[in-house]
Amino acid sequence: MRYPINLQRLAAGRVAVGIRLVRVGAWPGAVPDEGCKRRCRVTRNVIVVMLDTLQFNYLGCYGNTWIRTPNIDRFSQQGVLFENAYTEGLPTIPCRRAMFTGRYTLPVKGWSELDVDDTTIADLCWGHPIETALIHDAGPLRLPKFGYARGFDRVHFIHGHETDHQFYAQDELSGFRAEDYFEDHVMETADAILGERAVRPLLNQVECHLKERQYWRSDEDQHCARVMKAANRYLQDVDPNKSFFLWVDCFDPHEPWDPPSVYDPNLKCPYDPDYTGKDMFLPIQGHVDGLYTEPELHHIRMLYAEKVTMVDKWFGWFMDRVRVMGFNQNTLVLLVSDHGCPMGNGQHGHGIMRKCRPWPYEELAHIPFVLRAPGLPKGRRVPAFIQSCDVAPTVTDWLGLGVHPSMQGQSLLRLANGEVESLRDFAIAGYFRYSWSIITEDWSFIHWLRDEEKTVADSRFGIYGRDLGRSTAHLLQTKKANVVEDRDTAFYTRAYEEYKKSATLDGDDQWTCTAASSSEVPARDELYERRTDPFQLKNIVSEHPAVARELFDRLRLFMAELRAGGAEV
Repeated sequence: MRYPINLQRLAAGRVAVGIRLVRVGAWPGAVPDEGCKRRCRVTRNVIVVMLDTLQFNYLGCYGNTWIRTPNIDRFSQQGVLFENAYTEGLPTIPCRRAMFTGRYTLPVKGWSELDVDDTTIADLCWGHPIETALIHDAGPLRLPKFGYARGFDRVHFIHGHETDHQFYAQDELSGFRAEDYFEDHVMETADAILGERAVRPLLNQVECHLKERQYWRSDEDQHCARVMKAANRYLQDVDPNKSFFLWVDCFDPHEPWDPPSVYDPNLKCPYDPDYTGKDMFLPIQGHVDGLYTEPELHHIRMLYAEKVTMVDKWFGWFMDRVRVMGFNQNTLVLLVSDHGCPMGNGQHGHGIMRKCRPWPYEELAHIPFVLRAPGLPKGRRVPAFIQSCDVAPTVTDWLGLGVHPSMQGQSLLRLANGEVESLRDFAIAGYFRYSWSIITEDWSFIHWLRDEEKTVADSRFGIYGRDLGRSTAHLLQTKKANVVEDRDTAFYTRAYEEYKKSATLDGDDQWTCTAASSSEVPARDELYERRTDPFQLKNIVSEHPAVARELFDRLRLFMAELRAGGAEV
């Protein structure tokens, strides 16, 4: 096994500690401290609540003054809020891989399956008195051959969210039409700009969602409610004498942004009650100028905000059950997201709608991250930089397993307790093969990768993993009645190569779950002053070329160290 450069020295210097911990449950080469030794002798639990696409600045605890998120705000007062948390490898799947393994993904791999030699949290719990469970509705986690449920003792999946909407494709639809959720001028313009290749699959997807929504009667039928209730049922059934690690992956508030007001004629969107247009809850992706009016963009954002408030309600409901069952006494709860979402012009999305470009701007890469556990401070805010790959070492450290030597992230327990002020001088974020960025206290710098900087290995990862075309060839012979073909499920009825052509507008490899995306990136690198321009609206790279060069050199060196540190390239 090859370790990152810094961890090689760390593991070599702690061999004796790792051997002593074998008696109490860790593995050779682990890097525990005295607190870890004590924790592994008692029953400790972990609950990770992943709320997909939860943008940090749509939460009251992160400074939003108009949105209502009382439960998450209360939760942050009970624990430690990290003000500068960034997802290093974007979007959905690379982030989960980093969180599950504790390793950086940005330099080495993008939207792809878990490798056989990836070591996950669930893998490390094997052989210990720790039960593991994954409860989720996140379709990308269960794409064919992706294997993100690997190692979990119990897995419960709820059908119907994006990338799994085909589950309802053959249901009869009554009382709804997909066209009623798009303004006519948007459809006409999108058809002219993007073509049938983008518009028709989106209409098919909306129709699939409506075929499920026709059965809903209240917000208790929404996906987030069903996920939280399933997590509650799991906790009612756990053995109180054993530890558990529960990962609750709620795909809300990911699009479609269809909160209760969309379907209840007696409700108005609380954040935009006077709007009279259509509720475009799954907006067409792409550049927004010429496609949407500003009132339409505002209403889309307010539908998202309403969904955030609904998710907050059900998160609070679940936390109440955790408290009533007594788990607050010995359980670390981590609330986190994988990314935000572009939703318009300026700070709302740099001119695009949804994750249709590999652009790691603040509204996407900056994530909420709140940690609560017995013994940790309450109401503490930490300005230090943390990364998505810090999740796994934090979880295993709390469970008494130590920090596995393959992990490149770091446990956050000492940082949360105030024992150290920081873990790193900067954070990184980006899209594999397309963009790298570095964020410091004063600056943020984005480097757009050129063709000559990409390696042969960069192009080998497809959305459904290696050799899927051959392994699913038999499905081409299967005739399905009323099948709806779109880019998420086309592999059922098309050859793999043809499928890949529909994944992105430009024919490039898949790197996001947003249909008909493009790998278009700006022509020149970008530099922003964080203190005066936190949402990166004024590129000042030409005014400070020396700063840009220094940041680029630091970024390039760090990425080279990560590549040399054992990750297969």
